[in-house]
Amino acid sequence: MNHTPQIKKAIQFAARKHHGQLRISDVDGPMPVVTHLFSVALLVAEDGAPDDVVIAALLHDTLEDTETTRDEIISNFNRQVADYIAEVSEKKELPWKERKVDYLALMETVSDGALLIAIADKVDNVESRNEEFEKEGEAFLKKWTRPNSDYIWFYGEALKISQERLPDHRLTKRYGEAFAQMSRLTEGK
Repeated sequence: MNHTPQIKKAIQFAARKHHGQLRISDVDGPMPVVTHLFSVALLVAEDGAPDDVVIAALLHDTLEDTETTRDEIISNFNRQVADYIAEVSEKKELPWKERKVDYLALMETVSDGALLIAIADKVDNVESRNEEFEKEGEAFLKKWTRPNSDYIWFYGEALKISQERLPDHRLTKRYGEAFAQMSRLTEGK
């Protein structure tokens, strides 16, 4: 990842906006949400994504999980970054299933830059789930609010869309491998 002034600004912005937020669970104890944001940004940056995509990856949860507004993103970065973030943001006001169905519909039409962010987000989430399940076993699944079958459904549908839209992309292939592992690990649970 290039350490440009705008990317540095995005790192600082994300750290401030997500200050005190922790991941739902983590193998070695709670981790700050920004560790996930950095992972997603690194995944898109490894492919040489433009700075606006990397910045949006760093900020992809700000509209969804903080009080940050779209106008604030535009004034601190630019409209394209705000567009990417909006394209990958879930509507938290909807019930879980409706929110996920809406998100999947978005994935079918978003820009390629936003799709890369969405795929990288899923890669990091699924790989993290796999690591945690391998360490904790079925006790890990009790930390989540939904049955495991709901997560398998959602991640599976998101993978299908990724494979339809970017079938040969490295991140799509990595997502497919992580999802297959998650399915094997948690089969019947």
